[in-house]
Amino acid sequence: KRRATPTGAARWARPGRAIDGTRALWQSIGSAPRAAHESSQLMFRIRKSIDVDFAHHVRGHLGPCINLHGHTWKLEVVVGADELDSQGFVIDFGLLKREVLAPCHALLDHALAIGERTFSEIERELSETGRKLLESRGPARCEESAPQQLSLHGARSAYPGGMKLAVFPFSPTSERIAQWLFELAASRLDDQRVKVVLGRVYETL
Repeated sequence: KRRATPTGAARWARPGRAIDGTRALWQSIGSAPRAAHESSQLMFRIRKSIDVDFAHHVRGHLGPCINLHGHTWKLEVVVGADELDSQGFVIDFGLLKREVLAPCHALLDHALAIGERTFSEIERELSETGRKLLESRGPARCEESAPQQLSLHGARSAYPGGMKLAVFPFSPTSERIAQWLFELAASRLDDQRVKVVLGRVYETL
């Protein structure tokens, strides 16, 4: 399994494929604003993660990932600061969960992650498929909550035929999800004291 490092080199890591999205990496490809703070030198760091089950489709893949397939993913965010707040924290773990990880879980849990371009091409077929899948329940009633219409840093929920999708503005590879996670976390948590250092995605646990 391949692991992408901040320098863009490749290493082999098991059991899962871990992809890092760091400030340095995304600056190097011009996908995030430059940071005045050197986050790699921060005195204090905390990290928190969630596990979430969802499927994805990798548009144009030349191997088996062209098929719909799923993983148990781990999404991890690392936050740092040179100085602690008045409580002695980098930030409260509850804030990291509430602002970043819980919304990610709500969007992705038991969803099919798909790119906007592919979704626009097959939305009609997905509606018919979703309807038939849900009809397989027969007369049984499900106690799950009503679908949530979510929008999260360019990604959004969709329910064609009642089937749960997470629609991204890109083909949702691990690398791009790691970048999205990093940029989402930075947009919600970065301030003069606190900096998001890293967003990491494990594709298979």
